[in-house]
Amino acid sequence: MPPTPRSPGPAGSELPRETAGVIAPPPVFPLAVIALSELLRWLSPLPLLSPDHAWRWVLVAALFGVAVALAGGALLTLRRARTPVEPWKPTRAVVMDGPYALSRNPIYVAFLAMQLAYAWARPNMWGMLLLPLTMALLHWGVIVREERYLTKRFGAAYASYARCVRRWL
Repeated sequence: MPPTPRSPGPAGSELPRETAGVIAPPPVFPLAVIALSELLRWLSPLPLLSPDHAWRWVLVAALFGVAVALAGGALLTLRRARTPVEPWKPTRAVVMDGPYALSRNPIYVAFLAMQLAYAWARPNMWGMLLLPLTMALLHWGVIVREERYLTKRFGAAYASYARCVRRWL
């Protein structure tokens, strides 16, 4: 068997090039489901709220703001740890601080919050009803693969982290 290709890691160490092998870039899943919800809204509208509810926009802004802050904090935490956010690049470290202390997948939680904010903003009940589809696609297309990869790559360190921090919230 040929040796595993390696890339330089921190302080000159070598890291294998294996990756999680996700089936698509993670943002594709919520975007595809939002597109599907819009198609369904066009074919069979299911309004979430009457457009005249002013508080709806407060909820939309708050939820979207929390989602952006969560995703931004997660990206900044990954950058500080010098590990890539892209799941098709080798992970350099198990990140356990910042938003990763609350959820193993804060960026995916942010995607769901953004999809929910979008559904409320439209208003489109399909966007809410299809939230479990987005979760399933992220779970089976990304998270399961990432967890398998991280367990193989980091062993006990990742297993311990996974026991202490929830997958979603």
